[in-house]
Amino acid sequence: MFRVVILLLFTNLFFYLHLSGNISKYINMKYSFLSYSMIYALFFLTIVEGIRWYLKEKKSEKQLECVECHHDHAHEHDHDHKKPSFGKKLKRTVSYTMIILPALTGVFLPVATLDSQLVNAKGFSFPTLEDGADRYGMHQILNPDMSKFMGQDAFTELVKKEFKSYKGNDHITLTDEDYLKGLEVIYNYSGEFVGKTVTMKGFSYNGPGLNGNQIFLFRFGIIHCIADSGVFGMMIQFPENVHIPNDQWYEVTGTVDTMYYQPFKMKIPILKVTDYKIIEQPKDAYVYRNSF
Repeated sequence: MFRVVILLLFTNLFFYLHLSGNISKYINMKYSFLSYSMIYALFFLTIVEGIRWYLKEKKSEKQLECVECHHDHAHEHDHDHKKPSFGKKLKRTVSYTMIILPALTGVFLPVATLDSQLVNAKGFSFPTLEDGADRYGMHQILNPDMSKFMGQDAFTELVKKEFKSYKGNDHITLTDEDYLKGLEVIYNYSGEFVGKTVTMKGFSYNGPGLNGNQIFLFRFGIIHCIADSGVFGMMIQFPENVHIPNDQWYEVTGTVDTMYYQPFKMKIPILKVTDYKIIEQPKDAYVYRNSF
């Protein structure tokens, strides 16, 4: 019976995540067909396990009736139906609790949107500069680097192909759909975009080594799932000093330039702001990599 309950709870969890839209906070939605299929697979397994449990109960009832009719088998019956020991009960209780807990918390606990607090928690550093760092296990900052997932040669060809769709544009708007792709092109061909206009939106983050008129504008991006998420965006520079708290959402327009950023020990593109406005956090605060 417990197996039926567990399967039913996990079926409900996946169904709830899709119904509420919260599934997008865990995976890239281009893989949503996989989680959809889990709903049907778990529901099918729930039915199968329910039938097995029902048939087992029926069989136990028949055996009990048989034992009651034949007193000479009473001792054997008592032996077969001994109560499990306290240790086994405890192990079973702990095991079922550990399995059921994620299914319950996934439904009843609110899903938190990633923000600047996670940037601080992970540490604001450029992974490729960390000696001995595992490039597959590190989070990404600023520049979405797909070479970690597809190999350097394939990545180079991909960015070269994507660059062609932006090359002739004097004004580039980074939408939710092409945010990561556009940033990737700008970071890899930053010299080609100097002087061009870019419009983007994101949440503010006061990173290290910034002047009084500078701030980072970020969005959390998901490549495949939340495990490989990163915080992507650009440094933006205002005409004068500003005081902006973390996690304030802005839409900014400005011209692209480059500068040497000491904490990363490298040249990065920056956006010199010509226009900006405060906006509400989008319904889906994350962006996704939809093409490779």
